[in-house]
Amino acid sequence: MEKIFNFEDRLVRFAGECIFFTRQLQRLFENEYYKNQLIRSSGSASLNFGEAQGTITDKDFIFKVSLVVKELKESRTH
Repeated sequence: MEKIFNFEDRLVRFAGECIFFTRQLQRLFENEYYKNQLIRSSGSASLNFGEAQGTITDKDFIFKVSLVVKELKESRTH
């Protein structure tokens, strides 16, 4: 696997890999709930980091990046 050093690219790839992973799971009620949540949290991390790149103040940047960390932690627990 190639190494990606750009953090935004890594987050986009992570969100995509989560989608591919969830497609392999059985269609059980429990799996559907967690699959949907994993897709939302991993995608949200990527999108929030993109928004952080466009912030004007350091305070806004820190807030957006803290959301990224929160979403990644949520993805990890699923």
